[in-house]
Amino acid sequence: MNRLLKQFREFNLTLVCFAVSAIALGRALQINLGFYNEVALLWLTVAFLSSAVGIVLYRTASLVSRGSAVLVSALLVAGIAWQFYQQYTSKPGLYLREDASLAVFRGGLVAQAVCIACGVINIRPLRHFWFPGLLAASLFLGVWMIRATPDPYIDVVEVHKEAIEALVHHRDPYRISFANIYEHAESQKFYNPEAVIGGRLAQAYPYPPPSLLLATPGHVLFGDYRYSELVLLIAAAGLIGFTYGTLPAMLAASVLLTTPRIWFVIEEGWTEPIGIFLLVLTVVLMRRMPIVGGWVAGIFAMSKQYLGVSALAFLRLIFMRPKQWPWVAFGVVFAAAAVTLPFALWHPNAFMRNVIWLQTKEPFRVDSLSYLAWAAQHGMGRGSFLWAIGAGSVAAIITAATTRNTPEGFAASISFTTFAFFAFGSKAFCNYYFFIIGGLCCAIAALPMATAKKPAQT
Repeated sequence: MNRLLKQFREFNLTLVCFAVSAIALGRALQINLGFYNEVALLWLTVAFLSSAVGIVLYRTASLVSRGSAVLVSALLVAGIAWQFYQQYTSKPGLYLREDASLAVFRGGLVAQAVCIACGVINIRPLRHFWFPGLLAASLFLGVWMIRATPDPYIDVVEVHKEAIEALVHHRDPYRISFANIYEHAESQKFYNPEAVIGGRLAQAYPYPPPSLLLATPGHVLFGDYRYSELVLLIAAAGLIGFTYGTLPAMLAASVLLTTPRIWFVIEEGWTEPIGIFLLVLTVVLMRRMPIVGGWVAGIFAMSKQYLGVSALAFLRLIFMRPKQWPWVAFGVVFAAAAVTLPFALWHPNAFMRNVIWLQTKEPFRVDSLSYLAWAAQHGMGRGSFLWAIGAGSVAAIITAATTRNTPEGFAASISFTTFAFFAFGSKAFCNYYFFIIGGLCCAIAALPMATAKKPAQT
């Protein structure tokens, strides 16, 4: 009995909760492409409550016991199998060319499945090759997706092309206009009416500089900035799997690479793969080289506006290594300033108008996958962005009280804080929640194993 009680105390329920959350959230996005749907909102609720329980129980077990690892591995394998089924029985995107071969896409899915199966079965000759094979198959699928959707009907792709062209020709990307690709009715849903002038939009690049800078190589080298996002996403999965070197870690990376709407995110050109890469790199470096990790954390903090709600997590990160905190703080501040100030000082008013104030003037989206959209759909009124700030702030305080100030605690804090921010926000879609799936997978992999071998070198 004592042995049983000891095993129960050592069981890491947080790991299980995060795994359930990542899989359930993937299902929520699959149902209606991340747009509002009441069944999707139920799955979102399952994911949110599961992650909340995981956060509350975070300190109950410091290490991942063998029993926890076995259970979560089985859970992740079941989730991956379900995700393969969802992908295999649906189209990976909205704007596929008519001649795009789904047989080729499904062949890539089969290759992914075979690689993961070899790792789970633990075939000795393939022990060191199944995960690299999975990354290669995922890269193939990503390239296929980009080539199959050369001109997706979304303004994100248009504004990135215009902004990158402006940057490489030494013009301020925060002081340009771009073509309005939507009809009048659609424009009213997406933009403030004052921003639409003729056939163009009187607004410029709306994302912070790190997203633009890291997207540029794909456009310059291969003619499509989405290649940069694809490479960074595969690199993030590789870091998750190779750095920690355990089966749960590699399966967590596999969950990210097989989540049902991963290729839809690549098709639409959203910037969240960049955020996932910077989060994973920060977590990895804070464990091994915290001073360098501080520099990456500074870039990460400036990569998306919504990370402002996680300011408390970044503040805790600075003091993660007490003896090195001045150097870590310097790295965070200097890197954040280095990637932001050159653009902010180029034309300050234009930068503030597009990066900061634009976010507060966008129309309420009743098609958001959020509780505010549910309230609006049921005649309860339209809440403001203050709901998102309030929910995110409460979540930030809870995570600061319940998680340890460790790299894995940082990943968990970022994931849950932004999850609360989106779930109670007026604008929440597939790309936002995809970032959370990446954060949860990182948090799963980074939790230390009681019987883990020395992590593989990256």
